[in-house]
Amino acid sequence: MCELTVYLLEDGREEKVMEDVAAITPEGERLVLVDLLGQQKVVEARIKELKLLEHKVYLTR
Repeated sequence: MCELTVYLLEDGREEKVMEDVAAITPEGERLVLVDLLGQQKVVEARIKELKLLEHKVYLTR
């Protein structure tokens, strides 16, 4: 499986936002994260870095 774990970078720290993310959809200044079960989380952030081999996405505000 190719699910992602999404982290928010703030003040030099990584905060886990959501695991098993299957889709990320931009909506203006926000991102809609959707996991394998269809649960959604809306985050006011932008993508800073993708590490696909590690299955990680880093966000920043």
